[in-house]
Amino acid sequence: MKKQYLEAGRIINTHGVRGEVKFEHWCDDISSLDCVDVLWLDDRGESPLHITSRRRHQGFILFTFEEITSVEQARTFKTKTLFVNRDDLGLPEGTVFQADLIGLPVTDADSGTLYGHICDIYNRGASDIYEIQSGGRTYLFPAAKEFIVSTDSEKGVAVRPPKGLFG
Repeated sequence: MKKQYLEAGRIINTHGVRGEVKFEHWCDDISSLDCVDVLWLDDRGESPLHITSRRRHQGFILFTFEEITSVEQARTFKTKTLFVNRDDLGLPEGTVFQADLIGLPVTDADSGTLYGHICDIYNRGASDIYEIQSGGRTYLFPAAKEFIVSTDSEKGVAVRPPKGLFG
């Protein structure tokens, strides 16, 4: 199931004395949040933080928010995960987020055999790796282009696995 509000990262510290916060982004690209005006303290879109300024600093983003005006206030937000509304990201239609894949079935593209469900995703360089759970077993599947036939955030992932991976 697609989530409307996705984890964008977390506030890791304060910066300065006027309420600016140091934000660790969890996006593929630091510029993903450049077009966003509001981040959320919850995954339901009920507690907004309106961005008044942003700047990059040593791989992090320094944000000031309308709702946070002092270093004392900023300290109370330390370690808070912030969420972004997927509609605010301005990404192309059909973009699939890793969060959309968790829980989806993985099936054989030719036979329709169910291999299991994606329970986690790792990236160790060359491609993502899907952790697939099936009947008490765990499989690590290389999500490289040559093995993925189709990805549908509603129906699941159809694959042609390397020989011997599932059997």
